[in-house]
Amino acid sequence: MAETAGLVIGAVSLTTIFTTCVDCFEYVQLGRNFGKDYQRSLLKLDIAKLRLSRWADAANESHNQYRVPVGTPAEAQKVEEILGEIVACFADAERVSQRFKTKSNNSTELQVYDIDADLDPSLRTMHDKMRELALRRQRRSTVRQKTTWALYEKKYFDRLISDVVQLVDGLVQLFPATRLRQSELIVEEAQEIESQSALPEIEAAAEDVDSELVFSVQRALAAQGSHKFTGNTVTGEADAQYGDQYARGAQHTGPGHSFVENTASEKAKTHYGNKYL
Repeated sequence: MAETAGLVIGAVSLTTIFTTCVDCFEYVQLGRNFGKDYQRSLLKLDIAKLRLSRWADAANESHNQYRVPVGTPAEAQKVEEILGEIVACFADAERVSQRFKTKSNNSTELQVYDIDADLDPSLRTMHDKMRELALRRQRRSTVRQKTTWALYEKKYFDRLISDVVQLVDGLVQLFPATRLRQSELIVEEAQEIESQSALPEIEAAAEDVDSELVFSVQRALAAQGSHKFTGNTVTGEADAQYGDQYARGAQHTGPGHSFVENTASEKAKTHYGNKYL
């Protein structure tokens, strides 16, 4: 069997179509007509891509300790069809973009947001983290270069996200035995992002995209709520995690604490909160 990016189901062509599918998320820019909806819309795109990468990782036999049989020819064909439909959704959205550009006589309507300049710093950190997680699951660190394109009207963006979410739902339902592994991956995702101050924005953006991520984020927020964090700093390559950490299945709760003016520097790894095993 050939290993496809995060998926082992015996069809070499799936390697290309899955990579193309994930890369589609990278090429989309959002027009300035989005206004106040820009940041949440960008996060929705990130979350949908992260969920797709999670499904693929869970369906990968090489990481599947439960040996879920996901490699039949019929399953491979169905996966290829669904991934192709996701790519087609982006292609349709790009055609809408080109028609808008052709018809527009107002250059202001064609201005797009720049992630580096326009995204709130805390959300930029979250955007980068989710992108890193998705790429890591494909065992790569960069995306092949391609000309970007922009969606200028939110109604078409909403349609794109809705269609993609439904198609990823179809992939998840195709392999129900991988749900436990996906739940484990969601816990890992929450641990990666729980120290970020933008968790409430992630919760709001994920609401109609990834309900399981919403639950994990809510749990992380609840854990943070029992503690007080004041004046703590992180410098250099230090990694500081804020809030309680739970092993799979742990349900304990404990007292809150105050963490005041602590400094994590150089390559230190620090956890402010309780750990439940």
